[in-house]
Amino acid sequence: MSSNPFTIASRSRNTFAVYHRLRDITTRYGLTIGLLDDALLQFSEILQRFDCPATFPITAFPLKRYRGTVSKYISKNIEFAVHGYAHIDYAQQDEETIDRHIQAARDIFYTQGITPNGFRSPYLSRSDTLYSALRKSGFSYVSNQPFLWEVVDLETLDLSARIGYDRAISCYDPWKSGVRLSLPILLDELVEIPVSLPDDEILIDRLGSPSELVTQTWLSMLAQSYQRGELFTLQLHPERTALCADSLLTVLAEARQQSPAVWCARLDEIATWWRARSTASLEISSESDGEYHCHVDGPEGITVLARGVDVRAPSTAWMNGYQIVKAENFHCRSPFRPVIGVSPMSSLQLIHFLRQQGYVVEPSPAKELYSYYLDSPDFTDAEEREVVKAIGSSGCPLVRLANWPDGCASALCVSGDIDAFTLWDYGLRLFGR
Repeated sequence: MSSNPFTIASRSRNTFAVYHRLRDITTRYGLTIGLLDDALLQFSEILQRFDCPATFPITAFPLKRYRGTVSKYISKNIEFAVHGYAHIDYAQQDEETIDRHIQAARDIFYTQGITPNGFRSPYLSRSDTLYSALRKSGFSYVSNQPFLWEVVDLETLDLSARIGYDRAISCYDPWKSGVRLSLPILLDELVEIPVSLPDDEILIDRLGSPSELVTQTWLSMLAQSYQRGELFTLQLHPERTALCADSLLTVLAEARQQSPAVWCARLDEIATWWRARSTASLEISSESDGEYHCHVDGPEGITVLARGVDVRAPSTAWMNGYQIVKAENFHCRSPFRPVIGVSPMSSLQLIHFLRQQGYVVEPSPAKELYSYYLDSPDFTDAEEREVVKAIGSSGCPLVRLANWPDGCASALCVSGDIDAFTLWDYGLRLFGR
């Protein structure tokens, strides 16, 4: 299948939309780097105003051409990740091509003084061959999995906008917020970090949304991720900074005023935390009737949450009925074992999933001992949201680990792919450059 950018664009746009895309490119880029340089400066100034880091995946060819422009932002708590060697669909490439491109991209990053920790594909393309190559090359994370927050009222869209929206979403094949969780997952050596949709490209170019609607959409995504304790990976391509500046300002201001806090972090920081968190252990043992001893061992910042139990240690109120326990060893009293019990026949996938969410899980036939008990031999990904929602609404006694460090309720990562700096860059993309 072709990797020509206009051929790829036509898969998710009609002819009229492709024409508008070409028109927009000519207004957002110039023959020199001036327009994008100004956009990056504005983007950076907004981030610094709220002491917010960011990750900019950048294609290796533009990085090589405009190293001086990029280097200005390395000291401003901005991570640059690999966005391919060239801006092509890597899901359509063979193993040899992918290996060659990844090595060439890494070489360019190192030459420019940047250690590449993460990878995001152009078009968020994904394949087993690509992920195998990323593991071999030593990347710590990949951020390719689209996650659709179902916050757009489709009934308010006219027919043309609805068709454009549906075509875009179908091309991404995202996880959906009503079914899955927007959380990183461990894929052996890689951490997969979801990318939130709708992004700026869908809202501005597909739906023609005014600034107020972009703001409201992003605020809704932030609110849902906060209430659910999940991750909002905001995607704003730098060339649309001026169009979305007010929206970004509003979202960051809202995030910074939350208590408990929203953890604002780069993608590499999120990957490092999620991998370290996976090594944490929370042991809960019976000492006498209704008395339990709890011991946590984990990375700095690991947070223990308790709900519906009498904690014999310093604690502070948190959210959703939980309190933060400020001790590595403590006792608590509970009428049931404050963990999740599962039947011996339950799916290993279910057990792995629950432990990834920070729950202590015990396979046992003794259902009556547990505050919450599951018997699910055939658990699938489609049940993730349903299971977590049921546990949350049950109010059952629990002691568990939080998702994020230092008692943060949710996480926000601001990211923005840099595909090109000038119109010349777009022209060179036709030749895989």
